[in-house]
Amino acid sequence: MTASGATGDTAATPAAQTWPAAPPVPVDGGVRAIPRLGRGIVWSDVVAEIERDREAADVRMRDAA
Repeated sequence: MTASGATGDTAATPAAQTWPAAPPVPVDGGVRAIPRLGRGIVWSDVVAEIERDREAADVRMRDAA
């Protein structure tokens, strides 16, 4: 017996099997990969900092109005 569990009858299998070509990958499909963060940096910290910046900007806009 072979390692794959086949009985050794290879005459029944086709000699060359052709696979369909893969579709081309779009250069920019509108989805961007998340950039890698350095060691010790967590996405939740980044998001929290962005939210704090937006809240501070909202306060400045209210004060300016």
